[in-house]
Amino acid sequence: RWPLSAEGLIESEAVPFLENTKTLPLNKEMFYGDALVFKQLKSTRLSILNQKNNHGLELTYTGFPYMGIWAFKNADFVCLEPWCGIADSVNSSGELVTKEGITALAPAASFSRSWAVTVF
Repeated sequence: RWPLSAEGLIESEAVPFLENTKTLPLNKEMFYGDALVFKQLKSTRLSILNQKNNHGLELTYTGFPYMGIWAFKNADFVCLEPWCGIADSVNSSGELVTKEGITALAPAASFSRSWAVTVF
């Protein structure tokens, strides 16, 4: 995952996360330092499962190179957001044309992505 600086910028070094597991036990404290940001996704789906009753949801997405997982401090919800772009990095030039994740379109061109949620 890519940590965020106090200013909300993507740090220059990733930190190991979810090594040897596909399960992330959610808790409110994990979001005290802001969003969990992931780059270069290999997966095209993410699930949340309530272990008390086996209800949950599955988010499926394609064409999104980034994922943000976040919640407000002590919130009773979590946000799952497939992203096409991310915040500037601490090493950013500030120039839009060099910003990571920017997709340039020719005039009259279009761009689309889609995602779906299945509740169970």
